[in-house]
Amino acid sequence: MNSLDLNWRRLAGRIPEAAEAEASRIVRAFKGEVVLTPPRSSKWGSYRWRPDLGAKIFLNRDLQPEAMLITLLHELAHAQVRSWDGIGCMPHGSEWQGRYRDLLGPFLDVPGVFSPAVVTALKKQLHKPKASCGAAPDLLRALRAESDALRVEQLPEGSWFRLANGMEFCKGPKRRSRFACTEKKTGRTFTVHALAEATRSQE
Repeated sequence: MNSLDLNWRRLAGRIPEAAEAEASRIVRAFKGEVVLTPPRSSKWGSYRWRPDLGAKIFLNRDLQPEAMLITLLHELAHAQVRSWDGIGCMPHGSEWQGRYRDLLGPFLDVPGVFSPAVVTALKKQLHKPKASCGAAPDLLRALRAESDALRVEQLPEGSWFRLANGMEFCKGPKRRSRFACTEKKTGRTFTVHALAEATRSQE
Protein backbone atom coordinates (compact mmCIF):
# COMPACT_ATOMS: atom_id res chain seq x y z
CA MET A 1 0.00 0.00 0.00
CA ASN A 2 1.48 3.39 -0.95
CA SER A 3 1.55 6.35 1.44
CA LEU A 4 -1.28 8.17 -0.37
CA ASP A 5 -3.65 5.24 0.14
CA LEU A 6 -2.45 4.85 3.74
CA ASN A 7 -3.33 8.48 4.46
CA TRP A 8 -6.91 7.92 3.32
CA ARG A 9 -7.17 4.61 5.14
CA ARG A 10 -6.31 6.42 8.36
CA LEU A 11 -9.04 9.00 7.77
CA ALA A 12 -11.84 6.88 6.30
CA GLY A 13 -14.74 6.68 8.73
CA ARG A 14 -13.46 9.65 10.73
CA ILE A 15 -15.07 12.38 8.61
CA PRO A 16 -18.72 12.82 7.58
CA GLU A 17 -19.71 10.08 5.13
CA ALA A 18 -21.18 12.60 2.69
CA ALA A 19 -17.74 14.25 2.41
CA GLU A 20 -15.69 11.12 1.74
CA ALA A 21 -15.69 11.16 -2.08
CA GLU A 22 -14.33 14.71 -2.40
CA ALA A 23 -12.12 14.45 0.70
CA SER A 24 -10.44 11.27 -0.55
CA ARG A 25 -9.52 13.02 -3.81
CA ILE A 26 -7.96 15.94 -1.93
CA VAL A 27 -6.10 13.74 0.55
CA ARG A 28 -4.68 11.49 -2.17
CA ALA A 29 -3.29 14.60 -3.91
CA PHE A 30 -1.37 15.56 -0.75
CA LYS A 31 2.31 14.63 -1.16
CA GLY A 32 3.00 13.97 2.50
CA GLU A 33 1.88 11.95 5.49
CA VAL A 34 -1.24 12.25 7.64
CA VAL A 35 -0.66 11.21 11.26
CA LEU A 36 -3.34 10.68 13.92
CA THR A 37 -2.14 11.77 17.35
CA PRO A 38 -3.36 11.39 20.94
CA PRO A 39 -5.65 14.25 22.07
CA ARG A 40 -3.94 17.62 22.49
CA SER A 41 -5.74 20.28 24.52
CA SER A 42 -3.85 23.17 22.91
CA LYS A 43 -4.62 22.35 19.27
CA TRP A 44 -6.69 20.07 17.04
CA GLY A 45 -4.16 19.76 14.26
CA SER A 46 -0.82 20.99 12.94
CA TYR A 47 1.27 21.03 9.78
CA ARG A 48 5.04 20.60 9.60
CA TRP A 49 7.56 20.53 6.80
CA ARG A 50 11.22 19.56 7.05
CA PRO A 51 13.73 19.09 4.22
CA ASP A 52 14.62 15.59 5.44
CA LEU A 53 11.11 14.39 6.32
CA GLY A 54 8.87 16.30 3.92
CA ALA A 55 5.32 17.38 4.81
CA LYS A 56 3.30 15.96 7.68
CA ILE A 57 -0.19 16.75 8.91
CA PHE A 58 -1.02 15.84 12.51
CA LEU A 59 -4.67 15.46 13.57
CA ASN A 60 -6.06 14.66 17.02
CA ARG A 61 -7.57 11.19 16.75
CA ASP A 62 -10.46 12.04 19.13
CA LEU A 63 -12.05 14.74 16.94
CA GLN A 64 -15.66 14.19 15.98
CA PRO A 65 -16.28 13.93 12.19
CA GLU A 66 -17.19 17.55 11.45
CA ALA A 67 -14.24 18.88 13.45
CA MET A 68 -11.92 16.32 11.84
CA LEU A 69 -12.87 17.47 8.34
CA ILE A 70 -12.53 21.17 9.17
CA THR A 71 -9.13 20.61 10.80
CA LEU A 72 -7.93 18.42 7.92
CA LEU A 73 -8.82 21.12 5.38
CA HIS A 74 -7.20 23.79 7.58
CA GLU A 75 -3.91 21.88 7.59
CA LEU A 76 -4.10 20.92 3.91
CA ALA A 77 -4.39 24.64 3.15
CA HIS A 78 -1.06 25.15 4.94
CA ALA A 79 0.47 22.37 2.82
CA GLN A 80 -0.81 23.97 -0.38
CA VAL A 81 0.61 27.37 0.60
CA ARG A 82 4.01 25.78 1.28
CA SER A 83 3.96 23.94 -2.06
CA TRP A 84 2.40 26.54 -4.32
CA ASP A 85 2.94 29.98 -2.77
CA GLY A 86 6.40 29.63 -1.22
CA ILE A 87 7.90 29.93 2.24
CA GLY A 88 7.59 33.70 2.66
CA CYS A 89 3.83 33.69 3.37
CA MET A 90 2.33 34.45 6.77
CA PRO A 91 0.97 31.31 8.54
CA HIS A 92 -2.66 32.48 8.32
CA GLY A 93 -2.22 35.27 5.81
CA SER A 94 -4.17 35.98 2.64
CA GLU A 95 -2.64 33.03 0.75
CA TRP A 96 -3.71 30.55 3.42
CA GLN A 97 -7.16 32.13 3.71
CA GLY A 98 -7.69 31.76 -0.03
CA ARG A 99 -6.51 28.13 -0.10
CA TYR A 100 -8.71 27.25 2.88
CA ARG A 101 -11.76 28.92 1.32
CA ASP A 102 -11.22 26.98 -1.91
CA LEU A 103 -10.92 23.68 -0.04
CA LEU A 104 -13.82 24.21 2.37
CA GLY A 105 -16.31 25.96 0.09
CA PRO A 106 -17.47 22.93 -1.94
CA PHE A 107 -18.35 20.98 1.22
CA LEU A 108 -20.73 23.68 2.48
CA ASP A 109 -23.25 22.91 -0.27
CA VAL A 110 -23.19 19.11 0.11
CA PRO A 111 -26.15 17.90 2.21
CA GLY A 112 -25.19 15.90 5.26
CA VAL A 113 -21.59 17.03 5.58
CA PHE A 114 -22.17 19.66 8.27
CA SER A 115 -25.09 20.44 10.55
CA PRO A 116 -27.02 23.64 9.67
CA ALA A 117 -25.52 25.43 12.70
CA VAL A 118 -21.98 24.55 11.62
CA VAL A 119 -22.66 25.66 8.02
CA THR A 120 -23.96 29.02 9.30
CA ALA A 121 -20.91 29.50 11.53
CA LEU A 122 -18.48 28.56 8.75
CA LYS A 123 -20.11 30.85 6.19
CA LYS A 124 -20.06 33.71 8.71
CA GLN A 125 -16.26 33.66 8.89
CA LEU A 126 -15.37 32.23 5.48
CA HIS A 127 -14.47 35.64 3.99
CA LYS A 128 -11.66 35.88 6.56
CA PRO A 129 -11.13 32.47 8.19
CA LYS A 130 -9.85 32.33 11.75
CA ALA A 131 -6.49 30.81 12.64
CA SER A 132 -8.23 28.20 14.80
CA CYS A 133 -11.70 27.04 15.82
CA GLY A 134 -10.96 28.40 19.27
CA ALA A 135 -10.80 31.89 17.76
CA ALA A 136 -14.31 31.44 16.32
CA PRO A 137 -16.66 30.92 19.32
CA ASP A 138 -19.79 30.53 17.16
CA LEU A 139 -18.17 27.69 15.24
CA LEU A 140 -16.84 26.02 18.38
CA ARG A 141 -20.28 26.16 20.01
CA ALA A 142 -21.91 24.72 16.90
CA LEU A 143 -19.42 21.85 16.76
CA ARG A 144 -20.03 21.04 20.41
CA ALA A 145 -23.79 21.63 20.41
CA GLU A 146 -24.65 17.94 20.65
CA SER A 147 -22.11 17.19 23.37
CA ASP A 148 -23.25 16.78 26.97
CA ALA A 149 -19.79 17.70 28.26
CA LEU A 150 -19.45 20.46 30.85
CA ARG A 151 -17.67 23.59 29.62
CA VAL A 152 -15.51 25.98 31.63
CA GLU A 153 -17.89 28.88 30.96
CA GLN A 154 -20.66 26.95 32.78
CA LEU A 155 -18.69 26.66 36.02
CA PRO A 156 -19.01 29.29 38.77
CA GLU A 157 -15.96 31.42 39.47
CA GLY A 158 -13.81 29.91 42.21
CA SER A 159 -14.73 26.31 41.40
CA TRP A 160 -12.16 23.62 40.67
CA PHE A 161 -12.08 21.63 37.45
CA ARG A 162 -9.94 19.20 35.48
CA LEU A 163 -9.15 19.35 31.76
CA ALA A 164 -8.72 16.37 29.46
CA ASN A 165 -4.93 16.58 29.86
CA GLY A 166 -5.28 15.98 33.62
CA MET A 167 -4.37 19.50 34.75
CA GLU A 168 -6.55 20.94 37.54
CA PHE A 169 -7.48 24.59 37.88
CA CYS A 170 -9.45 27.05 39.97
CA LYS A 171 -11.61 29.19 37.69
CA GLY A 172 -10.88 32.91 37.80
CA PRO A 173 -12.16 36.04 36.02
CA LYS A 174 -12.94 36.16 32.32
CA ARG A 175 -10.55 37.75 29.83
CA ARG A 176 -12.28 38.03 26.46
CA SER A 177 -12.86 34.43 25.30
CA ARG A 178 -10.81 32.85 28.10
CA PHE A 179 -10.71 32.63 31.87
CA ALA A 180 -7.64 33.33 34.01
CA CYS A 181 -7.34 30.11 36.03
CA THR A 182 -4.90 29.05 38.74
CA GLU A 183 -3.20 25.70 38.20
CA LYS A 184 -3.42 23.50 41.30
CA LYS A 185 0.11 22.05 41.44
CA THR A 186 2.15 25.15 40.62
CA GLY A 187 -0.09 28.08 41.49
CA ARG A 188 0.61 29.55 38.07
CA THR A 189 -2.06 31.42 36.14
CA PHE A 190 -3.15 30.03 32.77
CA THR A 191 -5.83 31.31 30.41
CA VAL A 192 -8.33 28.55 29.62
CA HIS A 193 -10.79 28.81 26.73
CA ALA A 194 -14.38 29.38 27.83
CA LEU A 195 -15.57 26.45 25.70
CA ALA A 196 -12.95 23.96 26.88
CA GLU A 197 -14.53 20.73 28.14
CA ALA A 198 -14.01 20.19 31.87
CA THR A 199 -14.78 17.86 34.75
CA ARG A 200 -15.54 19.16 38.23
CA SER A 201 -12.90 18.36 40.85
CA GLN A 202 -12.28 18.99 44.54
CA GLU A 203 -9.85 21.55 45.98
